[in-house]
Amino acid sequence: MPIVAALHEGVPLTFATLAARLPASRDTLTDTLAKLEANGVIARRHQGKKTLYQLTALGGAVGAACVPLVDLIGRSDVLDLALKKWPMMVVVALGRGATRYNETKAALPGITARALAIALKELQAAGMVTRTVDEGYPPTPTYVLAEKAKPFFLPLDELCRACDGASAHHTPTTTGPKRSGGAFDGETVEENAAGPGDEADPDATET
Repeated sequence: MPIVAALHEGVPLTFATLAARLPASRDTLTDTLAKLEANGVIARRHQGKKTLYQLTALGGAVGAACVPLVDLIGRSDVLDLALKKWPMMVVVALGRGATRYNETKAALPGITARALAIALKELQAAGMVTRTVDEGYPPTPTYVLAEKAKPFFLPLDELCRACDGASAHHTPTTTGPKRSGGAFDGETVEENAAGPGDEADPDATET
């Protein structure tokens, strides 16, 4: 996201310039640039001995959504969370209507039980998500966006939609959480079971 926002200024940038501007390791930057290029978001061009990175037409649409979000995050205290893979995607899933652990996991293809449990705990610690336990048997934890997280949802949701729109012209993969008409699609919700090396929500009791 910060890479696309930086390139959205319209001036092609070298790897060294991006590395100096962004709070990411060189290895992370290299990997992210490769993925963005593979998905048709950025392209490389050569100027003498220099390699420059610039947005493609698809990247331009994504970049327009990145800029306000990067600005919002830069004025907040959640930069560390935003640089991680899943917490901001969990915010989108919860903002789109998920409230339970399994609903959230089903909305995020590719997330493991352990990764979701960690992301939820980190969001709670940052004051972005509120966890409550419903009365009844068995008691069921639910998750909702706290007031602190609400300003982030709309720009995050817009970014996911822009990425989905761009990927629709380039690759069948989906960037944002699954959604259909304001609710999650009808795919079967997975059981709250952890695979090898995974860890389900330690306090979840739903089946």
